[in-house]
Amino acid sequence: MAEPSKASSSHLRSAVVVGFMTLLSRISGMLQSRLLAAFLGAGPAADAFFVAFRLPNLLRRFTAEGTMTSAFLPTLSETEAQEGPEAGRLLAAQFLGTLALVLTLVCLAGILLMGVLTGLLMMGRLAPGASLGEQLGLLGQILSGSRPAPADLVLTTTLGRIMFPYLALVSLTAGLSAVLNLKGRFGLPASVSTFWNLAFMAFGYGCMKWVPGAAQDPRRASFFFALAVLVGGVVQLFILWPTFRNLGYRLQWGFFWRHPGVKKALKRMAPGLLGTGIHPINVFVSTFLASHLAVGSQTVLFNSNMMGEMVLGLFSASVATVSLPVMSRLVDAGDLDGLRDTLGGALRGTALLAIPASVGMGVLARPIISLIFQSGRYGAASVAWTGDTLAYQCVGLLFIATGRILAQCLYALKDYRNPAYAGLVGLGANVLFSALLMGPLGTRGIALANGLASLAGLAVLLPSLARRLPRLPYTHVIGGWGAMIAASVPMGLVVWFGKGFLSLGSFHGLLGMALRLLPLILVGSLVYFLGVLALRVPEGKLMLQMVRRKLKV
Repeated sequence: MAEPSKASSSHLRSAVVVGFMTLLSRISGMLQSRLLAAFLGAGPAADAFFVAFRLPNLLRRFTAEGTMTSAFLPTLSETEAQEGPEAGRLLAAQFLGTLALVLTLVCLAGILLMGVLTGLLMMGRLAPGASLGEQLGLLGQILSGSRPAPADLVLTTTLGRIMFPYLALVSLTAGLSAVLNLKGRFGLPASVSTFWNLAFMAFGYGCMKWVPGAAQDPRRASFFFALAVLVGGVVQLFILWPTFRNLGYRLQWGFFWRHPGVKKALKRMAPGLLGTGIHPINVFVSTFLASHLAVGSQTVLFNSNMMGEMVLGLFSASVATVSLPVMSRLVDAGDLDGLRDTLGGALRGTALLAIPASVGMGVLARPIISLIFQSGRYGAASVAWTGDTLAYQCVGLLFIATGRILAQCLYALKDYRNPAYAGLVGLGANVLFSALLMGPLGTRGIALANGLASLAGLAVLLPSLARRLPRLPYTHVIGGWGAMIAASVPMGLVVWFGKGFLSLGSFHGLLGMALRLLPLILVGSLVYFLGVLALRVPEGKLMLQMVRRKLKV
């Protein structure tokens, strides 16, 4: 296979930096998840917490690192290229100031309407087995006050009102991150989620230890963990602020609809609400459908989805993060050959770890879930349930990762309409597949439907991109994927037999599981990368060179 170009190599190096920082975030995130599992378990209080937490997290994909970044960053790059740095600084100040004020109003509205939002998401719990019309009627009675609300709905609404302002905090953080990324500062923005996790754990564990009764009552514990979400949001915003200011940028509070750049970015955001939001919209649908399943389904789906996002975040989301500013600059310079090269490198780079991670995590789903979550109130039955769901979640990870890269390329080409169409197709496919599969497969069916929906979205994104960017690097990408899949087969066999040999079907305590599982993952990774090098995959060779350079071997 051909050697990667200098652009692809630089792209991959930047992605590795982001990936390393994201790895630290995922490790701290696993500790944070273990803390939640220990005190909330997989019961009604955990379901209430995760449903409430999903609301700001769902919207953050639209107003934060998803749609907002994809519309704002190319506009900022275009403004600086055409009008100079000062014009770019003014655009950033007024766009972020407008965003801050709008989000403040959205948060106020969300807090006021939280009863309606959580009622819709948990409607299946109001009258299990009843028709949709009967459930809507019951929800109307609860909202009007003529019927008392169930305790689980009251708790979810309360937690939602506490956590919803996190939307504004995380969206502003994403805006600052976009500016830093455009200036080539990838490491610090990628580290903010680590600081969020650390702040969450410090505040949450402190409350469990020092507040009387918090550790013994899951409902009471969920209240303090909701406050911890806000604490983490404040911390991560202030981590970025000094660097943002040192680069000469600021935030100008107010409505600046008339600024041409602000108007252009907001206009680009409108169709992108669905384009980048394929996956979170599917998660929203999954949350609604899971309310018709057994208690604990919300927690199981949240945890399995979080593990899938860990794989996507380690490298796939890192490649997507690096891709957008690079692609935007290439489009602004009219370098379509460079854009093709960067796209091909991004699609191969995102698959380099997404493919083996999907295989390995699918095979080792239960042991991985056991290591991370099994403690306190999160017992063996919850672990088995979550592990089985995660195995089905792994099927769609490459589709989701690929969709993100293709959408980024379309955004760089200033095409915001076709990603929106792909979002609609993905949403419809998710509803259809979930309805068909949740009956026989439960949470496993919903997890599988998310991946199949992303594949349906790809069927729209790929032809759309081919029309805007002829001569797509199909052979280059498919050839690389084929080699990576081939290298994943022996890795999958090694970890499968190793799982049985090490008795990873049973729980051996935290230390015992770590001493068995982590070396097996290391061996599997080594087998995969030896396979990649044997098949002469250029990205594998490049990563080996980078490791050698870092270790000075």
